[in-house]
Amino acid sequence: METAGVLVAGESAAAMGYMRARRGVSPRQTLAILLICILVVGLPVGVWAGGSWIAATMSIEFGIVGLMVGLVIVRLLSGPSLRKALAARGQAHELPLTLRLTPQALVYELPDLITTARWPCVTDLYRTRKHWVFLAQNSVLVLPRRFFATAEAERAFIVEAASRMTDAARARSPDATRMTGA
Repeated sequence: METAGVLVAGESAAAMGYMRARRGVSPRQTLAILLICILVVGLPVGVWAGGSWIAATMSIEFGIVGLMVGLVIVRLLSGPSLRKALAARGQAHELPLTLRLTPQALVYELPDLITTARWPCVTDLYRTRKHWVFLAQNSVLVLPRRFFATAEAERAFIVEAASRMTDAARARSPDATRMTGA
């Protein structure tokens, strides 16, 4: 069984954020930690340095606003920067991707790169808003959900993939097992 479509460069970055959350600290958790540190450290230091809670609070609020504006700017610039860097190397930013399920392995095929993950090394399969993500040891194989013409085609593919995974991997993959009805 296989599915195919076009993978856009950088598209898997969002899905990888979910992977970091499953294996450690997610980007959202990192942002929350930064904001808490700004408040917990910045506010008392601001009061100590300026002598006023109001002035310190205003400084912290402006710092948080600046941080948010900076994050938006980075997000807006990262896509065009990536496409420009790829073009400078003679690479396309859109690549045809085929993901194939064989009895022995999951095969992730791009034009010049083929990744083969034997089923015992596929440790997780989970769904994000726009992707299905296979974790194979320390590799992330991202399958855009738009590759499926219908919800039934998506369900059939995921059920087939889950059926080939180990019991332990299925236990770590509640999104996939919900689709199987198990």
